[in-house]
Amino acid sequence: MARIISDRLLQRLQAFVLHPLTAVAAILLCATFLYALERAVEHMPFVMLSVLGIAAVLFLVSCRLYFSIYAALAATALISVISVMKYRTKGFDLHVYDFVFTGTDTKAFAFLIDGFAIYIAPVAVLLISCAIALCLVFAWDGKRELSAIKRSALVAATFLLIPVSYPLKADEPRYFHYLGGFNASAFFVSFLDLRDAAIGRGFADRFAGMPDVKPFAAAGPCDMAGPRPDIFIVLSESQTDLGQFNQHGLAEQFGGRFRSADGKRRELRVETFGGGTWISNFSLMTGLSSLDFGWRAPYLTTALEGKVQQSLATELSRCGYRTAVLMPMDHGFVNEGPFLESIGFDEVLDYDRIGASEYAHPDRFYFEAARTFIEDHRRTDGRPLFLQVQTMFAHSPYGNHLADSEQDAFAQSGNSELDEYVRRVAQSQRDFDWYLAQAKAESANHPSIVLEFGDHQSFATRELVNHLYPDFAVDKLTSSAYRTYFTIHPMGAEVDMKPFEFASLDIGYLGVSLLESVGLATSPMFADLAALRDRCDGRLHFCADRAAVDRHLQKRIASGHLTVD
Repeated sequence: MARIISDRLLQRLQAFVLHPLTAVAAILLCATFLYALERAVEHMPFVMLSVLGIAAVLFLVSCRLYFSIYAALAATALISVISVMKYRTKGFDLHVYDFVFTGTDTKAFAFLIDGFAIYIAPVAVLLISCAIALCLVFAWDGKRELSAIKRSALVAATFLLIPVSYPLKADEPRYFHYLGGFNASAFFVSFLDLRDAAIGRGFADRFAGMPDVKPFAAAGPCDMAGPRPDIFIVLSESQTDLGQFNQHGLAEQFGGRFRSADGKRRELRVETFGGGTWISNFSLMTGLSSLDFGWRAPYLTTALEGKVQQSLATELSRCGYRTAVLMPMDHGFVNEGPFLESIGFDEVLDYDRIGASEYAHPDRFYFEAARTFIEDHRRTDGRPLFLQVQTMFAHSPYGNHLADSEQDAFAQSGNSELDEYVRRVAQSQRDFDWYLAQAKAESANHPSIVLEFGDHQSFATRELVNHLYPDFAVDKLTSSAYRTYFTIHPMGAEVDMKPFEFASLDIGYLGVSLLESVGLATSPMFADLAALRDRCDGRLHFCADRAAVDRHLQKRIASGHLTVD
């Protein structure tokens, strides 16, 4: 009897699933869901034609109509949900290249599983559930008696209609679309980037038709008046100047923070929001704007490995420095370790070398690892040291209470993620104070300069920044979403602050400004970059004299300092 009831229920379920009205209802529900994620009605014809394209291809292969419809709807919905999660954590929509770079990067995949399991587990359950449901539909749905020619014609007609519904203007860069949170369409738009890569459209095309330029002269000897101080750069993960927010007691708590030794606040413009630390670090180390490479920006540590011949590391090596980076991630994460080595770093102290056991150690852990390296270097190596320390504690997600529960001037905001983020930043800044104190204690015998900067803002402060700054917009790269800070702390060394004196300094100029501040005679390429900074009032990609930026890039290419496709 139970089996008979079970069989009847399955028959009714099968009849319900394979009914035309059910399929229509599923399409309408999915379209509504996708619209809620896209938030742009003018994009929906492209989104739904993309769904139809998937369904047409599946129908061509399987001859099963209902299976093809439900599978296309499920695939699009899942892609959009994953895009939302990526956008919330990285500020960049899902891109087809994520499957090429991140999808084949075991270190990046391990980091995602470790740090974002709260998101991955529900998606995995959803994937398994969809797979089981679609297997049932496949088994129930009979093959249609429609010739392969007619099914192929349906595919062709659909793919001819998709370009007509393309959601961007002909001259609108796709990069901005991926920053806009258009989570239902971004992945499908990104397939055009594969097309452009296949037919050879790339960075070098922007220089087509421009007059030839002379290469830079060869670099001469590195002259510097006085002793060469150790140079330490601290990448303060996900931090921004919280002292500027006059809410929840933040101005009171952080009013004295995020200031250089001269007491001044200094604004830094970065090119990523919510994630993508390696994008900021790329610009710092190379003096290049990631935005000039368009949609390739998140993948430059892979795409440009071995193609950048002059960098902050090579400049300091030329001046006798030993160069090293201490990073909280594995050497191969987003290919950053190999990329940094390719641009001249002597050593990369990664997750394993510093003895890390998790990705979210308090920053004191990274600073203590740095001190161990510094002390060993001074015992065994007579060269001045250039060391970057990348931190991690203030990185998302903020669902776990990792920060000390120390009471301070901060009032609870009512937003648990914001509260946890603020506590982590406060703890990280106390750890940075400890690191500064170590450098100060040794300044008589080992003068040094410590440059600290925030690599990007955090999603945890998005509503706060949006409330205080009406121009806030993730898809507008000149907005306050891309504003962080940097600080300069000389320890027994002379520093000229003039190279930093701009209302706002783009991160691509931070390295050359550091070189100038300590009196290092820069190479012709870096000297030209400094002149460009002055001409452009601290702006790089958005310089008012864009032709001057392009001439600088052309000279890099002509000199063999930059190889592009």
